[in-house]
Amino acid sequence: MAREMSVIELANILGGRIVGDIGGKDSLLGTCAVDNYVKGKVSFIKNPKYGAMLAELHDAVIVVPESLSALCEKYPQNIYVVVEDIAGSMVRIQDSFYADSFTHDEDGICQTAKVDPSASIGHGAYIGENVFIGRDVIVGQRTKIMHNSCVFDNVVIGSGTYIYPSVCIYKNCQIGNDCLIHSGARIGPDGFRFEHDITNKIIRKMHHAGKVIIEDRVEIGANTAIDRATFEDSATILSDDVKIDNLVHIGHNATIGARTTIAALSCIGGSDVIGEDVWIGIGVTISNDVSVGDRAKVLLNAVVAYDVSEDEIVSGFYAMPHRQWKRVYKKLKGE
Repeated sequence: MAREMSVIELANILGGRIVGDIGGKDSLLGTCAVDNYVKGKVSFIKNPKYGAMLAELHDAVIVVPESLSALCEKYPQNIYVVVEDIAGSMVRIQDSFYADSFTHDEDGICQTAKVDPSASIGHGAYIGENVFIGRDVIVGQRTKIMHNSCVFDNVVIGSGTYIYPSVCIYKNCQIGNDCLIHSGARIGPDGFRFEHDITNKIIRKMHHAGKVIIEDRVEIGANTAIDRATFEDSATILSDDVKIDNLVHIGHNATIGARTTIAALSCIGGSDVIGEDVWIGIGVTISNDVSVGDRAKVLLNAVVAYDVSEDEIVSGFYAMPHRQWKRVYKKLKGE
């Protein structure tokens, strides 16, 4: 359930200024879209094309960027909170109303959980129904492991991490502080490597002995799989503040740099090195042993077979600099 707050509280949180008469305005009860406004909630616009929608509203609470502040005078029947940073404000609004709405704040170990006696469970942690905790596992303070999850031997999980139901974490993996792992994620399964023995007509599996290291404040989407590294002393690494969407695959030995974001249905090949602050769009495929430089952008559905330089934007199949791809596309269309 969303918390309640006044328009003045909201403006203070956002560092914004109020335009309009807030006399008698009830508390705000959450957020909504501007094209489906609900009385008693707050919405926002960041694009002038939505400005005309304000004409149909009355006494609505709308957050607008300073660049669109003229709308406050054009449609004075509403209440506005004018801010400098609309994108950051949108994040803060949602966080203020809903940050704890989908999490569980109890602590303790449920009776149906199976926790090995050698495991260490930190103060304020919660181990949910039917959770399995293996040998020598370390669970940090305030970490929550929800129902039907499996944490195998020698796993280390930091403080303040939240693990949703039905997550599986394989042996020897490490999870940092304040991470968020959504339902169905698999951390540390074998990498996909097989050798064909043509003579004997069999396929031999290469077993992987490494681990996965996930640093602090990483978020991993539902049903995402992150393969462990090949060799015992090596790791697949997700650095601080990496954010991964649902249904993403990260191959063995890959390294993902800090603050990189990876959208749904993307596949990162084995031994790839992805830099810091990289954007990887929906449905991207990156082949094995490819490097993507810092701050690069790989646009949706690109297939990347070659290294991408720092700050480069690539798209297409096979991916090339985006401006070049647009020229090729127009040529193919006969424009």
